[in-house]
Amino acid sequence: MHVSKPVPIYKDLWAWSFALALAGYPLVGLLSSVTGREDERLSIAFRLLVVCLCGLSFLFSDRQKAWRFGDVWLLSFVGLYLLKLGIDASEIAKARDDLVFAIITSIVPAAFLGLSTNRWSEINVAWALFAVGALSVAGIVWLQYSGSNAVLIDSTDRVHFARLNPISIGHAGVTTLIASYTLIRIPQRKILKIAIIAVIVTSAAAIYLAAARGPIVALACCAILLPMLRPKFMTMMMCLLFLTGAVLVLAVTDITPLLDKFHLTAIGKDTSTTSRLGSIALSWELFQQNPLFGYGTQLPLYGYPHNMFMEILQAMGLLGMAIFVPVFVKVAKAVKFLADRRLALLPLLTTQAIVGAQFSGSLWGAAFLWIVVTVMIFRVNAMRSFDLWAHRRMMSRSYARFGAPIRAG
Repeated sequence: MHVSKPVPIYKDLWAWSFALALAGYPLVGLLSSVTGREDERLSIAFRLLVVCLCGLSFLFSDRQKAWRFGDVWLLSFVGLYLLKLGIDASEIAKARDDLVFAIITSIVPAAFLGLSTNRWSEINVAWALFAVGALSVAGIVWLQYSGSNAVLIDSTDRVHFARLNPISIGHAGVTTLIASYTLIRIPQRKILKIAIIAVIVTSAAAIYLAAARGPIVALACCAILLPMLRPKFMTMMMCLLFLTGAVLVLAVTDITPLLDKFHLTAIGKDTSTTSRLGSIALSWELFQQNPLFGYGTQLPLYGYPHNMFMEILQAMGLLGMAIFVPVFVKVAKAVKFLADRRLALLPLLTTQAIVGAQFSGSLWGAAFLWIVVTVMIFRVNAMRSFDLWAHRRMMSRSYARFGAPIRAG
């Protein structure tokens, strides 16, 4: 494996391509809402731009046998899902739109970025995600407190915009927090640390305004995973103190308004929750009609069940789930591999993506999930290949040095 030389963040095309592919949509949705654009032209132009940037990142990278760093199970799962989506597209107009969206937004960027992960730089990627996310959360909070007409409030008091829903706002805040954490734990100039802390506060405010369950649960899972990714005494103590303080505060205060804010009580009154429960129930019924190969990618009423595992069963049946389980195991092993090397960015982003996929979104629209998973699998396979190559080279040198017969003097 060829290891590229470090490049400054402003020259790191791969980092910016990755950041825009993951965190750029909320910013574009915000711009569309503020400018009053009701069409999809800005969003389509942005997604095509991301494809072009990812393609350039691939062309300018050192593509030495990059395909061997892929994973058969991941490719098999994606191939089967695209086949099922293509079969449905021959009969259902919506499936055709979903197929095109999946290819442009998820498949092509993930492939280009996965095949050029030798350009990966955790710090550069964190800075790029931080910059894109900071623009999004700062714009959301500023528009809310400036009284802009672009800000909308739904029936459950969640902030959203014409082209940006509360769930996307919440995940934009979580992604920015993860990038901020990656940056704050390394030495920085004082002014940069102040800026990072300010963005952390702004991200938390955006998450609160969005009040979406998925991002909140994803953030909580990342906080639980953090001590395992950073197994240091001080980190564990800080997390323990934080959890202890949170428990004490919750024990002596009435948290019902906070639970209501994030729709963790009175579920029956939340129409978004009841519709999701209904779609999951319908998806389960359709899966039972063809348990082995699945019913198909489209739900008659709700579009998709807003749950990754349920949608896999519905779309591809037990066959699809049997292919996905090794992918999931591969992801878990990759998280452990990176955690052992004190690399937290990709594991935390993957945790956010997988947990968020249990609350909202669809397989064809989960660009965040599939890009992160693909990049992590390719990256970890490349790192393991390099470690194995270095180990074999060291062993061959050792054998040549110590295994040769000693000549009599």
